[in-house]
Amino acid sequence: MTKQELVKIIEDNFTNENGDIDISDLQFKTNVLISGMKVEGALYQSNQETKGNLYQHDQNVMGYLFQGGQKVGGDLLQSSQSVNGDLFQSHQEVEGDLSQGNQEVEGNLFQRYQEVEGKIYN
Repeated sequence: MTKQELVKIIEDNFTNENGDIDISDLQFKTNVLISGMKVEGALYQSNQETKGNLYQHDQNVMGYLFQGGQKVGGDLLQSSQSVNGDLFQSHQEVEGDLSQGNQEVEGNLFQRYQEVEGKIYN
């Protein structure tokens, strides 16, 4: 079966009443690769649960990119973002270190209401 044949099967069998493709709540016992998706509408990824790592990189989003409510047992790495609008990060709870460096900001940089038990390095 080709990937295009699989797309046709998914479109025919997993389109909901709103015309959206819904392949939510699948369970796999191996790695899952869903790279290279080209979507003319919105792409929703939520409620992922993995015993391994979750990789998200090289996203090209013409609208907004929303990421919230992550619970990470290891490290959360975010780097090399290029944002034409605003970048909002708030309400982070970090048991380890929070490292932010090498930022280039054309607008304003707001950092406020920080609670730090360790040291602050500038």
